[in-house]
Amino acid sequence: MSEEDNKEISLECEIVPINSYPKYKNELQKKKLIIVEGKDDLYFLNYYLKHLDIMDIEVRPIGGKICSGNLEPFIKSHRNFNSLKAIGFIVDADDHNAAHEFKRLTVEIITVNNNSPIPGLELKCPDSIDEFSVNSPRIGIYVLPNNFDSGRLEDLFLNCVRGKPGMACVLPFSTCVSELDDPPRNLSKMKALAFIATQKELPRGVGGAAQHGIWDFGSSELDKLKTFILSL
Repeated sequence: MSEEDNKEISLECEIVPINSYPKYKNELQKKKLIIVEGKDDLYFLNYYLKHLDIMDIEVRPIGGKICSGNLEPFIKSHRNFNSLKAIGFIVDADDHNAAHEFKRLTVEIITVNNNSPIPGLELKCPDSIDEFSVNSPRIGIYVLPNNFDSGRLEDLFLNCVRGKPGMACVLPFSTCVSELDDPPRNLSKMKALAFIATQKELPRGVGGAAQHGIWDFGSSELDKLKTFILSL
């Protein structure tokens, strides 16, 4: 786990710095937990949950791609896992489609479960990407940007701000950048940051953009994710 990505959590729609509240570092506070990959995911979900007025979900970043190398120690290092009613994993599809990432992550969860990280804890994966498991804790997996396509949080952000005035500036810029001899490897992140640069306030990353109201939380692009969160 990246220490930098694990210094903060979201609790009751507030970003809580662990250094200031060390009692939260290894002790889960809510009965519902969302595990995300990094800080942008954490910030985005914190402000989106606030928008939805949902206070009973705790969000914690694992500090990178979720895998058996970090998921097992994450579980072992947190008290109260046995008391959880539901766990949601929200991850990026990256260069694969959602079905590929869903299958990869279910294998990781099954592998960790077979190692019995906590006595009495049983992690059962859902049968499909649109379902939750029926055991306790219930488990669901949501793959960004939309539980179908390849991509990541930045692609979801771009889908939500499609048609906004600033995008008229981003499109020719991204075309120019993509024609460079050595263009950025992550073009969606480049486009997202370029759009943020057109705003009056310049937050840091798409997670910070959620705090500044730059995301369109009313966009239909968020409907699937909203349903997932409400089903947790």
